[in-house]
Amino acid sequence: MKKLLCLAALCLLAGCGEVEMAHEEAAMMEPAPAFAPQADYAAGSDAASGRKMAQPAAPEGESEPVGGRMLAYEYSAELQVPAARVSPVMKAHMAACESAGAAICQIIASNQGGSGEDWGWASLEMRAARDWMSDFRTGLEGDAQAANGKLASSSMRAEDLTRTITDMTARLEAQKTLRGRLLLLLEKDTDQVGDLLQIERELARVQGEIESAESYLRVLQARVSMDRMNLSYQTLPQAVSSSTFDSLGHAFKRFFGVLADSLATMVLFFAAILPWLIIAVPALWLLVRVIRGLFKRRKTA
Repeated sequence: MKKLLCLAALCLLAGCGEVEMAHEEAAMMEPAPAFAPQADYAAGSDAASGRKMAQPAAPEGESEPVGGRMLAYEYSAELQVPAARVSPVMKAHMAACESAGAAICQIIASNQGGSGEDWGWASLEMRAARDWMSDFRTGLEGDAQAANGKLASSSMRAEDLTRTITDMTARLEAQKTLRGRLLLLLEKDTDQVGDLLQIERELARVQGEIESAESYLRVLQARVSMDRMNLSYQTLPQAVSSSTFDSLGHAFKRFFGVLADSLATMVLFFAAILPWLIIAVPALWLLVRVIRGLFKRRKTA
């Protein structure tokens, strides 16, 4: 029985040692930081509704390093189009994503607001496989021009997940090794129920950590294999629109109302000061007479 306990202790110590070594190896393998290249938004020739994009194979569970590094890309773009075309352009982009399939492109969120012919806005957030996203970004300027608009701005941001994925992979391998050793201990014959329960509890804990690490690793690999895109659709500024003279029309409509309000204010003002005038005018007249009388007395004296 003592041998079984010693083996269990050695197994646990070995697992902890491997985890620490995995941390050190991951730190040593971390590459020097570098900047990812800026995305190129070339002009496309077809509108989004008629554009046919390459359909890459569905991303596998394993991420594909870019130049030995695993980068998660996030793009942003703002399209300015006429107010009447804001909704159609956004819906065309949503349709292109949906037609590619959930394994290639996924819509995360969409919003739309504004009304009338002169103002409107919309936003679209999605993620897609790198090849599909590259074709999509290339055609954004063409989509805007086809809608009589323009691509106002674009940006790109890359996050280096190399160290995180390498570290998590090393931890996962260490935990799997520890799980195998615990399973070997369970196969040994023993009459000590307490020892078996202790090993089973440790095995359950290790198994939970393995499943958690695998889940987190899948999330990281999905971020590397699928790029994120944030699209903003704004109304194209116009020098003269149907609402340019709206303020002048509202002013004429309110002319008589404002005039009546001003006259009413004057009436209320006179009504408020009239009682004070009845008292103040006689008092002022008496005060002037008294002052004149005093001056006359001083002159005669």
